Amino acid sequence: MVELTDITDESKEFQGVQEEPGINSKADDLSDDEYGSDFEDDYNENETFADRVIALKDIIPPKQRQNISAFFNTASSLFKTVFSKGGTIAWAVTTSALLLGVPLSLSILGELQLIEMEKSFDLQKDATDLLSQGDSSGQAAPATV
Repeated sequence: MVELTDITDESKEFQGVQEEPGINSKADDLSDDEYGSDFEDDYNENETFADRVIALKDIIPPKQRQNISAFFNTASSLFKTVFSKGGTIAWAVTTSALLLGVPLSLSILGELQLIEMEKSFDLQKDATDLLSQGDSSGQAAPATV
């Protein structure tokens, strides 16, 4: 609800001039263009953007301001909760992967290397068997230099 208050002009009281109600003074007869507009009187060069936004709060009714504030408070708390829980889950997954995955991958890599070594030994054994069979059949082994 808007409440109107009567503000007296102190400059006229100090000069000893008092206006009677209902009588127009010379300043009232002037138009806004001749006397100056209200915008120029209210304009402040040092006013920041935040000051202007704060001044707009009177345009929005209090009930709607409460609804908007409640919405942003809820969204903010939800955002904080999601990122807090998400960070905790990411930490748990990462440390579990490091503690379980790295040793597992190292053991699998060692097993693969062992299998490759067995294959190379089998190939060498087969090559040796072939060479030894050639000697027993009466053929001369190739000379090595």
